[in-house]
Amino acid sequence: MSDNSIMTIGRPTEFDRQEALEKAMDLFWRNGYEATGLTDLTTEMGIGRQSLYNAFGDKHSLFVEAMKHYASQNSQPLIDMLRAPGSGVENIRQTLEAVVSFMTKGECRGCLLTNSIVELAPHDEEVAEIVRSALNRLEKEFKDAVDRAVESGEISADTDTRAMARFLNNTLHGMVVMGKASASKAALKDVVKIALSKME
Repeated sequence: MSDNSIMTIGRPTEFDRQEALEKAMDLFWRNGYEATGLTDLTTEMGIGRQSLYNAFGDKHSLFVEAMKHYASQNSQPLIDMLRAPGSGVENIRQTLEAVVSFMTKGECRGCLLTNSIVELAPHDEEVAEIVRSALNRLEKEFKDAVDRAVESGEISADTDTRAMARFLNNTLHGMVVMGKASASKAALKDVVKIALSKME
């Protein structure tokens, strides 16, 4: 046996950690936390159980990291729409309509964060904190867009911009739940229409 072969004995198989995390995130998103077992994860991620433990810790730690990755990756396009130059109202319209398109295109898995609110947040403080942080971040972006709409005269100066932002944030996540329940595009567009009418 050569020295090189001796050196490789017991060495953990190398893998792309980011790619493995993406695959874990996708599996949790499809199946939820409880329905996803360690065997499911190692098969999907293409790694051994010990490699999973070494790289991510236990299943819960992996889920928490997957949620943080999801929040960073999937919230940014919405935030970019809300921050875009121009009309605050139009930015809000485009953001809500993007959710309609996403929720009615192909297999609807909802939103990993929204799904986790129902499944884990009530009894898992670490998950609840991730969800709260993501919701607060999006609420702030809605408020900034509403504030710009007030400043430009698009909507009334006496608008309670924080309350409006909370309403819009709640509307967006409610649409995600409706979409997961196979609501039609027409039904979701009705929600957008009424939400925007509150800003007139």
